[in-house]
Amino acid sequence: MKIEFDADKHEYTVGGVKIPSVSEILAPLNAERYGSINAMVLQEAARKGTAVHEATEQIDYDIDPEENPEIEGYLEAYYSFLFDHYCDWQMIEQPVAFYLPDNEPPLYCGTVDRFGIVDDDLAVVDIKTYASMTTEAQMTAASQLALYRDAIYFGTPENRERVQDCERVKRYILHLKKDGKYRLIDIDTFEKKRGWNGQAVAWELYEIYRQRQECLKAGKRGKK
Repeated sequence: MKIEFDADKHEYTVGGVKIPSVSEILAPLNAERYGSINAMVLQEAARKGTAVHEATEQIDYDIDPEENPEIEGYLEAYYSFLFDHYCDWQMIEQPVAFYLPDNEPPLYCGTVDRFGIVDDDLAVVDIKTYASMTTEAQMTAASQLALYRDAIYFGTPENRERVQDCERVKRYILHLKKDGKYRLIDIDTFEKKRGWNGQAVAWELYEIYRQRQECLKAGKRGKK
């Protein structure tokens, strides 16, 4: 079934059923990082990040983005990345969903920034425009990219036969900076150095989310 995405609500539905997003599942990790930051600052950062994502998507579809001095440096960084690395994208800003084998409504949905070949490797890439990529930000991104990778490879009957190749898919953060520079961060290497398992953390948080939703439903039934 088709994945529907309401950008204003940041809400995914499949067959009319609301499906949790990767952002919702990983909310506890983000709450630790952003809880003390002013809401207006977060909104402004999100607005700028959205503009960069839309412009880089146009670039990848060979469309010249409108001039916007506010994001000019980030786009310069993206052009530099494309010049330095061979990229053959199979997915560009594409919604994905993780289905169980019985093909019930998916467990979660998310939007993959990029998936395809980067140099000699198949990779899932998430574009970030943070002022800096802290250790905590990379740990969160590791879980985020793990859920995207799982949705791509485990999420549909067509892809399940490729499960054995899943662990060979690299995970990258493409950190675009406003000064025109970029950093391509290999998350698999980061995890090995830190002893971190983003996939395990992501699925633990999914289970916590699922149990919380069950409790909320039980509470509503009890009030009737």
